[in-house]
Amino acid sequence: MRPSSPLQDSFGRQVTYLRVSVTDRCNFRCVYCMPETGACFEPHRHLLSAQELRDVVSVFAHAGVRKVRITGGEPLVRPEIVEIVEQIASIE
Repeated sequence: MRPSSPLQDSFGRQVTYLRVSVTDRCNFRCVYCMPETGACFEPHRHLLSAQELRDVVSVFAHAGVRKVRITGGEPLVRPEIVEIVEQIASIE
C-alpha cells in the first residue's frame, strides 16, 4: 500500500527519515536540554508501548519513510528498548 503522494516538508522535499523519541530520561546533563534545577520527566505509563511505537512507525513507512532513528534522552535507559527496536525493525 503506497500513498498517492509522498510525505513532503515545507520546502517540497520528500521525507524519508523519521526520528522517534522513546524516552525523556537521560543520564547526561547537557546544558541545552537539562537545566541546573533538573527536569520533570513523564511517568512511564504516559510513554507509548513497543507495539504503539511500531504502529506509528508503520504508518510513516507506508507514507514513504525508509530510515528511523531511535532517540530521546538516552534511549538505552528505556527498559523495553530491545523489544522496541525489534518491533520497528520488523516493519517492511
